Amino acid sequence: MTEPRPSPPTALPPRGPVSHPSLKDSAADYLREQILTGQLTPGTKIDQDEVSDALGVSRLPVREALIELANEGLVDAVPRRGAFVARLERADIVDHYRVFGLVAGLAASRAATSLTDAQLVELRQVHESFLAATDAETQATWNHEFHRRINRAGGSRRLVSVLALLSRSLPVRYFEFVPGWAETSGRHHDRILAALEQRDAHEAQRIMEHHVTESGELAVGILQEMGYWDGAADGASGSGAA
Repeated sequence: MTEPRPSPPTALPPRGPVSHPSLKDSAADYLREQILTGQLTPGTKIDQDEVSDALGVSRLPVREALIELANEGLVDAVPRRGAFVARLERADIVDHYRVFGLVAGLAASRAATSLTDAQLVELRQVHESFLAATDAETQATWNHEFHRRINRAGGSRRLVSVLALLSRSLPVRYFEFVPGWAETSGRHHDRILAALEQRDAHEAQRIMEHHVTESGELAVGILQEMGYWDGAADGASGSGAA
């Protein structure tokens, strides 16, 4: 009996040029900062060559970054015209943080039962390090670590990825340098941690949702002060997000 001949290997299609992921991420982070601090106002056309020169990279990672920002709703891609800064309304930002709060609250509720005693001790140490920090950069680092540990403990892989997307889409760092922010955040963290230590999933969820949602209200106020909604250009009026 003749043995069947093995099928020839399937030829894979050629892959296009691929940029280093960190270049795209760096370009996206840079553009988010420029947009959310009002340096690039709503309606402004984004000059890819100018961004490439500012970052010292080729246009490829800049184009990839613009695609990512369009998916996040921060950029409008208009066929044959280019990429424009999207006009975010106050409600867009508030709603973003409300959704963020719901997902973060779910993670916190799960963390209340999944965190081990040893992990709770470590989380308490992270919280105390945040309270002891005296400069904004260190506070931001410990704040990120506090939330990261809760999200990791309470989230499935899918939940963690959604949280990462939400936190990246509208960065919160611009209000971490506001006077009084650290004190308010510290009080919230203390209540979240107390609920986690008491294994109270409902309370942990409720406080986390409030904590993140209130951040959205603060973000709107800060962007207002920074003039984010002042002097919008008309370059992409009437266009939809790509």
